[in-house]
Amino acid sequence: MMKPINILSLLQAKQSLQEDAFNDYLNHFGISIRAGEIEDIKALAEALIGVGCSTDAFDSFYVGYKIPQIGKEFDLLRFGAQSIVNVELKASSSPEKIKKQLLRNKYYLGFLGRPVKLFTFVSASKVLYTLDDDEHLEIVESAGLGEWLTKQQVDDIQRLDELFNPSDYLVSPFNATDRFLKGEYFLTHQQEEVRNQIIASILASKATRFFSISGNAGTGKTLLAYDIGRSLIDDMRKVLVIHCGQLNNGHDELKRNGWSVVPITYYQHCDFSKYDLVIVDEAQRLRLNQLEDIVERIGKAMCSCIFSHDRLQTLAAGEKARNLSARIGSIKSIVSYNLSDKIRTNKEIADFIKMLFNNKKTFPLSNSGNIRVNYFNTDQSAKAYLDGLSELKWKVLRFTPSQYDNEHHEKYSGVQYPTSHRVIGQEFDAVAVPIDDYFSYGENGDLVYKGKAYYDPPSMLFQNITRTRKKLNLVIINNAELLARCLAILR
Repeated sequence: MMKPINILSLLQAKQSLQEDAFNDYLNHFGISIRAGEIEDIKALAEALIGVGCSTDAFDSFYVGYKIPQIGKEFDLLRFGAQSIVNVELKASSSPEKIKKQLLRNKYYLGFLGRPVKLFTFVSASKVLYTLDDDEHLEIVESAGLGEWLTKQQVDDIQRLDELFNPSDYLVSPFNATDRFLKGEYFLTHQQEEVRNQIIASILASKATRFFSISGNAGTGKTLLAYDIGRSLIDDMRKVLVIHCGQLNNGHDELKRNGWSVVPITYYQHCDFSKYDLVIVDEAQRLRLNQLEDIVERIGKAMCSCIFSHDRLQTLAAGEKARNLSARIGSIKSIVSYNLSDKIRTNKEIADFIKMLFNNKKTFPLSNSGNIRVNYFNTDQSAKAYLDGLSELKWKVLRFTPSQYDNEHHEKYSGVQYPTSHRVIGQEFDAVAVPIDDYFSYGENGDLVYKGKAYYDPPSMLFQNITRTRKKLNLVIINNAELLARCLAILR
């Protein structure tokens, strides 16, 4: 756990301690820092001392703090009861790069609900920059920073990580469409690299190109694919999105803003030659003949195609058996990118899901109260509970029923709840899902379903649970085995 440190103490420890002792000192504060960064801090400290800053102005800094899972790093952070001061350190840089970084920092720190004052100190030139209230970059005297540090009433934060919720930064093109269209989001470093490589390749020349973007739920693959589309649209290029599922309200909003979006059932009516890029979203749900047809038509149209997919997000046994993700990877000359599963997701819920779906898996779980378990012994009482949940707080999701037969899960699922197919690719702050008494564990530890259903219930349960960003409410119906497993995980 990272602890705040006095900057002067850090510098004097570096100056006088042996290397091993200094490293132990850094480890105590949870600090990882390079020699060049220490020199930048030294130059900043000298500038502040030169304008009369006292020792307490150097106190309570977090050095090199990273937001959990996202990896977004801040050089210096200082938290006050009414404000946050962020200072970035550069040996040298350009005003354009400085402004871009400070705007990004303002975005990430803005979720904490306190006014943020942002600075960048360039050690080579001894120049201090700040971002004003209108987001203009300006040069200020060191005394300006010194004044902020002197008047700030330091807030003693015990657990800094708990201030940041990684899911706050996962913007969905479907559930936060307005923010997406306005560009009010940032990509991770990995996503930016993939984005820049794909766009550069598409803009190089008119040619047939295939790209694969894969990743687990919560890794931001959908945002990345749609961000590439938005960038090309802003560059006056033509983009078509083919969604392998039912279109949602976010798709409708994109269409009202000029996007070309069609469900997979309509793709054959589209002339690919009119587009520079075709994005196939949730491509793991394609049929083999659809994949082959799209690949052939892309080749004839001489345009680019991105397949965005997650091999785990299948809803029927046939989809899982087809293993379209592997077939996409075997397309000739395709360039494949896989997003890390540790970025942009709620780690507590992600680890819980892994252990829920296999009772032989064990991970240390940070139980922060984001997962609730409620038990009912009848379908009727469970349905009454689900029906009573506030729509403002919980999104209740149900399994997709068969079009031909009545299935057991329909007894406790209200028809007003969105189905697994309806929420493909979407995210919600809080999700409630029922688990009935037909769920159990197989010999290999995997979660199985012993009842009869047209679509695969374990796959639909996985789809529904992974739609949550922050909170999960499991409603267990007359299933002591699953209740015991959930309680054991949370214990």
